[in-house]
Amino acid sequence: MLFQSLRQQSVVLSRRAIGGSTRTFTRSAPQQADVAKSGVDAAKSAAKTAQSQLSGVADKAMQLGGQGLKRAEGLLGSYSEPAVYNLKVAGSIAKQVYQAERLAPPSSIEQITSAYKTLWSRASDAGYWAKFVSSGEWKKAGIYAIEALGIFTIGEMIGRRSIVGYKLDTSGHPHGSH
Repeated sequence: MLFQSLRQQSVVLSRRAIGGSTRTFTRSAPQQADVAKSGVDAAKSAAKTAQSQLSGVADKAMQLGGQGLKRAEGLLGSYSEPAVYNLKVAGSIAKQVYQAERLAPPSSIEQITSAYKTLWSRASDAGYWAKFVSSGEWKKAGIYAIEALGIFTIGEMIGRRSIVGYKLDTSGHPHGSH
């Protein structure tokens, strides 16, 4: 009796949450089993439909970029699964930051020109530079510049695959002249 009362209350609450009627229905045990079975069947049907749609999307993605993905996966070997996972996590975090900070590209030319006008007015104002130096902000800007230079330098090293200098093909040059 207590179980049936709790079940009826949960039906009433769920119908209120959905916005439906708050009438309670009393059904016999066979009727309740039929309702439950039809609900399970509907859920299974919806799951199969969703799965077929998702597999269609996955097939299309594999057709578009599958060869490159397979090659990258082959190069990564056993590291491909963690790499894919980490990329998905990084993408999710980037999306959350983008939304939380309300980041967006400039929507008009006026925003771009306004930004450049602000930069130019500050760069040409001696008072701004005096305040910049006296407040100690130059230290922070210097650290940012060193970080940017370091990142650029690391990128150059990776790009040329050498720590110092570029590897040049000097086979066509005369060896004696400088």
